Amino acid sequence: MSAVTPCRFRPEHRLLTPRDFQAVFDSPQCKVVQPPFLMLVRGNTGENPRLGLVFAKKKVRLAVERNRFKRLVRTSFRLHQHELPAADVVFVARHGLDQLDNAAFLALLEKAWQQLNRRFRASPKPVVSHENPAAPADSGLPVRP
Repeated sequence: MSAVTPCRFRPEHRLLTPRDFQAVFDSPQCKVVQPPFLMLVRGNTGENPRLGLVFAKKKVRLAVERNRFKRLVRTSFRLHQHELPAADVVFVARHGLDQLDNAAFLALLEKAWQQLNRRFRASPKPVVSHENPAAPADSGLPVRP
């Protein structure tokens, strides 16, 4: 019996709530830009990378095309999830995506996953607390109760 790592796309690998998406949109740690799409990345506290998809009807007109690209992104993510850092990734479709065939799109995705790994590991980690680390601890100002 060989030790094969499972490549599943379970709920713990998805961004499910608007709050999860908004956190990535508000403060991404890094971005991966390709002409037909954009990936916003933000570290998470879990142990799995998570994926969120944004395909506006304005960017990809036909539902068949939107579904095809969603399926390709999910499949590519599923196959690369063990190489990715524990981060939330939001995939945003842009104009021109619907002009690509499967092979060209998968080649761009492959390149994007590699860039994501490289850029995320090189990006500075955000400060967890909401306090300003550069501010002095005691400013001498009265604290409101």
